[in-house]
Amino acid sequence: MALILVAEDDPGTLKLLSVVLQHQGHDVVETTTGTQAWDLIQRLRPDLVVSDINMPGMTGFDLLGQVRDDIDLALTPFILLTSLQERRDMRQGMRMGADDYLTKPFQSRELIDAVNAQLGKQALRAASQEMQFHARLHDALEAQARDLGDDYEDKLALALSQQWPGTHDEGRGAPEVQGVLLCAGILAHDQWAATLPPPALAHLLKRFHESCGDTAHLFGASHMQFTGDGIVALYQDPSPTLATSPALRAIKAALGLQKSVAALRAFIARQHPGLALPTFDIGMAVHCGPVGLMRLEGLIGGAAQTVPVGQTVVDTLAIQRHAVGGGTPITVTVPVLRSITGAVVAAQRYLLALPHREQPIDVCRIEALTL
Repeated sequence: MALILVAEDDPGTLKLLSVVLQHQGHDVVETTTGTQAWDLIQRLRPDLVVSDINMPGMTGFDLLGQVRDDIDLALTPFILLTSLQERRDMRQGMRMGADDYLTKPFQSRELIDAVNAQLGKQALRAASQEMQFHARLHDALEAQARDLGDDYEDKLALALSQQWPGTHDEGRGAPEVQGVLLCAGILAHDQWAATLPPPALAHLLKRFHESCGDTAHLFGASHMQFTGDGIVALYQDPSPTLATSPALRAIKAALGLQKSVAALRAFIARQHPGLALPTFDIGMAVHCGPVGLMRLEGLIGGAAQTVPVGQTVVDTLAIQRHAVGGGTPITVTVPVLRSITGAVVAAQRYLLALPHREQPIDVCRIEALTL
């Protein structure tokens, strides 16, 4: 219940006030002078003050004025007691900010009703302040999240721009390099597109692209190309920061993306509780061969970027989209598998027919990794 300070110089009235309020379950602090009441109010910060007007030293009016002038105590509910029947004393108290007054002698029910009314108002005021605080906090966190997201994207774009070579080779054709490609994309993307409204689908794709971009960058991808429902990352040898082979780095990145599926599923569940949605999964393919590097102007922040293109990219995308196997499959071509012999466990090897190729391509699905 509430902590109530009672200031009354008449012993009988003070006893009556205390007994009635304690019977209601409140904690009561008693004092007989206004000066002592002010000291107790500053130290204890009671939920409510009940004060007589005529007290020695400091009157109830003086005490009320002290409370209302203190920025930390100004909203404390204050009930005045008076034995004077003159209306000017009641009006003066209300003008000074008293919340209510009782005329002595008073009935116990009158005191209880007055106290309950003021404590109820205080509770409503506190609840309103709490709601306003949480609203402001929510807005601040939303703004912070937007700022952090924008800052993160700017830093990632700068890091990728600095890492990608060939952005200043004006007038040259697209150079060709030998490398390993990792392609990752959302499985059953057409079902997601048909189920989610465009803004929700865009939010999901943004989260997925961020996860893919972070992981590919972490394992030393030299170039990246974002597709509608996925990403293509190029790994070259040597890496300026990582000693492992490009094939091993691509496989490790694929494993990292495989583990990120649970976090993406949790994100979807939070965003769309109770909505019947397809099971979220991604498919990945790792392939190697010659890759062209094409310069594009102004993709991120106005800076020129270089993206991987060519037949090897087309083949890798097709393998990712047409590979068989449930769960979150990682499918590699046999040349990649041979370059990392002993580092992976092959689950299923088969010939994969691709719509754009006359001959099938030899691939292997990986389930367990020993990296």
